[in-house]
Amino acid sequence: MEVYDILIIGAGAAGNCAALRLLSLGYRVALVESSVFPRPQIGESLSPGIHGIFDYLGASNLLSAPHCQHQLPAEIIWESQQPLLLTPQTRGHGVMADRGLLDKDLLQLATSRGLQLFQPARYESSRHNGAHWEVNIQPYGKDALSLRARFILDARGRKAIRQQQRLLTAPSMAAIWAYVPASRMPAHTCVEAIPDGWIWGAPLYDGRYRIITFAAANTIKRKHLHDIYNGLLQQSVLFRQNKELHPLQSCAVTMYAHTQPWQDYRLQLGEAAFAIDPLSSTGVEKAMRCALQAVIAVNTILKGGDIQLAQEFYEDRIIKSVVSHTHWTRQYYAQAWPGTAHCFWQEHGGSYLPEKHISNSFTEKLSSALQEEKPVTPPPAEKAIDINYVLQQLWNGKPMVSPAISYVPSSCVVNDCLEIKTAIKHPNLPGTMAFLETVEIYPLLKMAAHTPTFGSLVTAWSQLMPFQKAAKMAIYLWDKKVLLPQ
Repeated sequence: MEVYDILIIGAGAAGNCAALRLLSLGYRVALVESSVFPRPQIGESLSPGIHGIFDYLGASNLLSAPHCQHQLPAEIIWESQQPLLLTPQTRGHGVMADRGLLDKDLLQLATSRGLQLFQPARYESSRHNGAHWEVNIQPYGKDALSLRARFILDARGRKAIRQQQRLLTAPSMAAIWAYVPASRMPAHTCVEAIPDGWIWGAPLYDGRYRIITFAAANTIKRKHLHDIYNGLLQQSVLFRQNKELHPLQSCAVTMYAHTQPWQDYRLQLGEAAFAIDPLSSTGVEKAMRCALQAVIAVNTILKGGDIQLAQEFYEDRIIKSVVSHTHWTRQYYAQAWPGTAHCFWQEHGGSYLPEKHISNSFTEKLSSALQEEKPVTPPPAEKAIDINYVLQQLWNGKPMVSPAISYVPSSCVVNDCLEIKTAIKHPNLPGTMAFLETVEIYPLLKMAAHTPTFGSLVTAWSQLMPFQKAAKMAIYLWDKKVLLPQ
C-alpha cells in the first residue's frame, strides 16, 4: 500500500491549487482524477484576484498562454435598460480562460514539481482507520490500487456532494447555453438582466462565443429547451439576433454549502465545499482561496498544531465566503431593472431561508449568519495623509492607547501555520486586527504605555522594522484613534 501525507481527489482549480501549495511545503502528495485532460469545463471568467494566487503558486506564466484572454471590456445592462460599457481599467484585470486547458496546465505544473498522479483513475471507496485514510482507486485499464494518506482533500466539485449534504443558500436556477461564431458578437463580455432571468456572453479563444441564460429552476420543465432559450434571447437587447443555436446544453445551478466540510481529516475543497452564484464571476478564485485555507489547516496539524483550531479556522473561512457572496448577490439582484414585479427577481433579490438537511454546529452557525441581513458596502477610501508632517506635529507628544480598545484571542496564520495571537478591536477599525503591515500589533501597543513621546515610540518600533514603516503604522493608528496624544 502506497503511503502519502495528503491524497487529493479531483484536478480542478481547487485540487491543483492545493497540490501545488502542499508540494511547496515539502509534503508527499497524490492526486486521483477520473477524466482525461483537457476535458470540457465551463466557468471561463477569472476575477482580477486570480493574479495574486497564481503569483503565490509560482504559476503566473500559465496566464500568458494563448487560451487566456486579457483586458476584455464588458457591456452591461443591469440597473437600467441602457447599455453600459466598462473598460478593463474600470472593471479590473480579469482573465477569460479556457478552463479545460488551464486545469491541464496547472496539473502538468504540479506533476513536474513532484505530484504523484493517477489519471485516469476512478475513486472507489475510502475508510478511516483512526490514524489514516485507506483509499481504493481503479486506474482505467489497470489493476485496482490501495493508497493510504493522513488527509483526504475532496475536490471533485458538485458531483462530490449528495443532495442531502447540501445546505441551499439561494433559490436554484436553470442554465442553458450554446455557441455562436465570435464574429456575430462584440469582442467583449456581455451581461444583461431580462424580465425572466439574466444572460452572460463571453468570447472564447477558439473563435466561438458562449451565450448562457439563467432562469428559474422550474423553467426547463414547462417547455421544449429550444423554445425556452430562444424566448429568453428575444427578451434581450444584446443577444436578440442569435436564434436557433445548436446544440443546446443545460444544467441545474444550485448555490449551497456542504453540511460537513471537515470530517475525520477529510476536507471538502472548492465546489465540493460550497458553490456561489455565477453572477459574481469569482467562483474559480474562491475555490482556489478555499484550497489555500485548507492547506493552512492541514499544515498546522501535520506540524503538531491544535486540531480544533485548524478545523474552526477552515469552517469559519467557508462561512465568511458563503455569507459575504450570498449577501452581495442578493443586493445585486435587487438592483436589476426588472424589479420585484417579475417573479425571478423577486425570488433572487429577497431574503432566502436556507433549508437544513443535517443539523450540526457548522450548519447552525452558517444558517444564523445567512439570516443576518447586513448590507455589503465597499470599505471607505483611505484619505491621503502627509506622514512626515503629522509625525512632526506629534513627535514630542505623549502617546496613550485608546480606552475604547478591547483585546481578544484570534487565530492567525504565521509561517503557514495557525497560532493564537492577541488581537485588538476598536470602533474605527474594519474588524479584529492582530497584524498591521505584517507586524503583530499587541506588542507594539504595550510599548506605547512605557514610552514618553511619539517620537521615541516610532524610534523604538524602528528597531523591529524600517523607520518609514514604523512611522506609517504609528500615523495609521493615530488616524484611527487607536493611539491618542495626551
